[in-house]
Amino acid sequence: MAKATTTIRQSLNYQPQQYDYFAANQVLFNRVVAFYFEVIQAHESILDLTNKETLTALEKLTHATEKNASPIMPLTEIALDIPAMFRSQCQSRDRKPPH
Repeated sequence: MAKATTTIRQSLNYQPQQYDYFAANQVLFNRVVAFYFEVIQAHESILDLTNKETLTALEKLTHATEKNASPIMPLTEIALDIPAMFRSQCQSRDRKPPH
């Protein structure tokens, strides 16, 4: 037997300073996605990898760590300290376009 579902609609209200944050975040996201697009164009063999392998390869090419102190195409040219979850969303092939 099918279950009934209830849809809850709630209006979101933002403070004026949050609009500036969202706009800045969108600009940064687009810059990082464009950066990764350039990385993939420079290393087209990445397209032959699985999604998980692609994320690992892009991290090795762009993100500095103790073991990888000098990445080939450092993301720090765009911005410093971009969080891992932000980077992975920019890198992901499975990313859904914004509405």
